[in-house]
Amino acid sequence: MTRALCLTSLAPHSSRGRKTVMLAVGYGQARTCQPIRLEQEYNVRSVVTIVVGATVLVLGGCGGANDTAKSSSSLSAAVSSGAPRELGTLKATGFGQADEYVWAAAVVHNNSNYVGQTVTVSFNVLDAGGKILATQAQIEGFSRPSEDHVVGTQVKLEPGLKAAKVEASLDVKASGTFSSEPFPTLPISDVTFTGSGGHRNVTFLLSNPLTVALKSPAVQVACLSEAKSIIGGGFTYPDLVPPGGKIRVETQVIVSGEPKDCTVFVGPPFDWEGAASAPSSLSSPPTDTPGGTPEDAFKVWIQQFGAKDWQGQYVTLVAAQRAVVSERRYIDCRNSEPSPAVSWVKVLSVTDAGNTAIPGTSVSLPSTKVSVQIKANGLKVPVDAHMFFEDGTWKWSMTKENIANCVG
Repeated sequence: MTRALCLTSLAPHSSRGRKTVMLAVGYGQARTCQPIRLEQEYNVRSVVTIVVGATVLVLGGCGGANDTAKSSSSLSAAVSSGAPRELGTLKATGFGQADEYVWAAAVVHNNSNYVGQTVTVSFNVLDAGGKILATQAQIEGFSRPSEDHVVGTQVKLEPGLKAAKVEASLDVKASGTFSSEPFPTLPISDVTFTGSGGHRNVTFLLSNPLTVALKSPAVQVACLSEAKSIIGGGFTYPDLVPPGGKIRVETQVIVSGEPKDCTVFVGPPFDWEGAASAPSSLSSPPTDTPGGTPEDAFKVWIQQFGAKDWQGQYVTLVAAQRAVVSERRYIDCRNSEPSPAVSWVKVLSVTDAGNTAIPGTSVSLPSTKVSVQIKANGLKVPVDAHMFFEDGTWKWSMTKENIANCVG
């Protein structure tokens, strides 16, 4: 008899579609895939719980399900990593209209030190009475860490309709199909305008400091009023920007009123995978926290799991749970069922998750959510881990169900 392992991941080039794969990895019997919980570990006195639900997989061992542990106290000595609470922040929105065409734009800030996250901005175009005239979404990817990104799209209204306001909503997912290699800032000259009315032409010089040519970089333009409000914009994809050279870019924008300036954001080509002369943020970012970063800790745990180093994992299990499960029992529990072959791929994002209960105890600690991509039996899947920092190191914990299964 076998037990099914559920792997759920984003379908290629899709922000909504998901697919589920069933792999036999243990004993017992499963008719359907259920959300299960995975744990992880690293270092002597902290905690990591990998919640395995819709977008996560189970790395097996010692059972698992949803944890219902309650917390009644916090340790004042514990600290958080300083990671952002949200992956992205919506900083500004606006629109311009010419005839039945509206250009809706937003400025979105990447709160993390990583890139490649899937960014969806949905725009509602409203009339003066608050009626929604149209809704349009634009999907982009964060391409530079800790910077503002311009996201815009064109919306077509029925003839005669007049937009009075645009409302934007933001959703940022750690996983996606966008490159995890940061894209450098490309120098832009001052912007000049020609034309009049709602349709204007914007012209500027775009430089490429890299030693490789850039084919069709994504250029988003947000036009600003004298009060620095967004009053429209546009986009273009220049065919080629030669290495070490510059080109003249001219694109049409849709505006309401008189533009005084434009913010130009140049994103990567669709096939961007980095360049030798481009700065990289794939290594762990600098941290003021002693004991390394939570993503470093999670990587060690994944490596230990891949090597079936259960003894090494036990050494880094939170002390309160070591008192409940002996080393011998933990190792026997892990060895009692087959484990999938796993390997590390990359970090997707790191965010502050707030206070989180240590399963099976009355203690809660500030946790940091680390979203990564791993390979499990050859499939790339996203995995989330909640890391806890205590006594100078990042650590992990088993779920309440895992402890019960190992002890029982």
